[in-house]
Amino acid sequence: MRASSRPAARRSTAAWPLLTLFLIMLLAVPAAVTPALADEGDKPEPGQDLGDQNVPFAKQVNKAIEEGTQWLLARPDYFTARKFEMAHYGLVKGTRIYGGGDGPQYRHPAGPTALAVYTLLKCGVDPKHQVIRKGFNWLRELHKITPKYDGTDGSGFSWRHTQAGSSYELSAMVLALTAKYDTYKKTSASRKAKRKGKLKIRDKDDREWLFEMVDALIKRRGQPTEDPSRDARLGWRYNTPKLTMGGGGKGGRSWTRGATRAPPHANQDLSSTNLAALALFSAARFGVKIPADVWTDVIEFTLSHQEEDGPEVERHMPGFDDRYGGKPKDRARGFVYIKGSPDGSEGKATRSMTACGVCNLLIAREMMAKSKKARKGFVESGSLKKVDTAIMDGLAWMARNWSTFTNSNSRYGYHIYHLYCVERAMDILGKELIGKKLWYKPGAIEILNRQKPKKVTVPGLKKGSEERDGVFWMTNSTHEPKDVLDTCFALLYLKRATRGLRRPVVTGN
Repeated sequence: MRASSRPAARRSTAAWPLLTLFLIMLLAVPAAVTPALADEGDKPEPGQDLGDQNVPFAKQVNKAIEEGTQWLLARPDYFTARKFEMAHYGLVKGTRIYGGGDGPQYRHPAGPTALAVYTLLKCGVDPKHQVIRKGFNWLRELHKITPKYDGTDGSGFSWRHTQAGSSYELSAMVLALTAKYDTYKKTSASRKAKRKGKLKIRDKDDREWLFEMVDALIKRRGQPTEDPSRDARLGWRYNTPKLTMGGGGKGGRSWTRGATRAPPHANQDLSSTNLAALALFSAARFGVKIPADVWTDVIEFTLSHQEEDGPEVERHMPGFDDRYGGKPKDRARGFVYIKGSPDGSEGKATRSMTACGVCNLLIAREMMAKSKKARKGFVESGSLKKVDTAIMDGLAWMARNWSTFTNSNSRYGYHIYHLYCVERAMDILGKELIGKKLWYKPGAIEILNRQKPKKVTVPGLKKGSEERDGVFWMTNSTHEPKDVLDTCFALLYLKRATRGLRRPVVTGN
């Protein structure tokens, strides 16, 4: 696969440097990464009601992950094109065209499949499993889309997913590809490589594909715009292309990508920026050097989407000795999807977007520490202090607007997605509490209570199949395919998929 001649993303020849003192988290980070589902650490705060404390909680969660994984393995449709066997999880569909108007919607054909493959890999499915292989075939090969998935009249269109149409698809594909090589077999050597940030993609084609996708994702910041200046770059939106129907080979027709379609209200949003930042953060662990200006853009864009002021909240600090002064106080300031948007709740602070904002700042802060030049300017300019204040204020807003399931202030819902946003932020931070409350266990209980059991026929590792117990989730608070998206978000939350993306400040076993 050919890589671009002057890619924005470059291979990094240096090992991950030691984190400097200023990077140590504002609040303590666990010294060792403990199993995600251990009952230790799930003890409630005094006076907090988590229901029946005798429930074997870890067993319930592990069972849900196992059966949810079985359902997800059984969910895709299969077909063969150009001699490749492919698995496909459907198209993103909404009930209305965003921003109004008539005409076809871009349905992000690579998105649900990439998200499902990423989820399966994070849940421990062998990368050699036939569903994973067929999913990656769909994501990277030139093929003829079947009538079920072309979204038009069934006449057949050609599409190349190697560089997907939207930044959402690219981000999900980067996450899926890096998860494929994220030390599936937990040997002592692989754990050591993970701690040192020396993960490798040994397959040449996959390695080049990763650099190609990262390069494309970086270039899509702020699109569409005619202004090449830095001020016009900043964050991401879906960045979907305009598609023109043209002639194809042998009587068929094909889509041609044109300029990026201008979205309503803004060229960037906090959710898409968070997914892109997470993808780039993951790619950096495999030797992809992300330019420092990407992270300064993420910081600037994210800070601009936080509320300007909020009520004062005393910070919860277990074991704080007040003999030397009172506890610090923060201002509860949430983050919004699009600042100033008049559409629904897009311009209002929500729990999902506040978690995304906190996550963006945590990622960018850590990445800025890895360059001596960027780190110096980051500290001396006062940006570090602004970022730290914004993080603590965002956490204060989440504590003040506590919810175990509902995406507070959101008109559209996305409730399980909201929980996954919380997981991403809190597991990168390395904290079990939001304010005075445990965040993981109450959310997991809410998810467990919404399981939908279903017998499924699950493909084997290489061939054959068998009937098994499965579960899925569908809250009707997200886009189609609702069952796939909700199930992926639920499994990623239960598995605490983000925890492994960040090395502990003090490494353990």
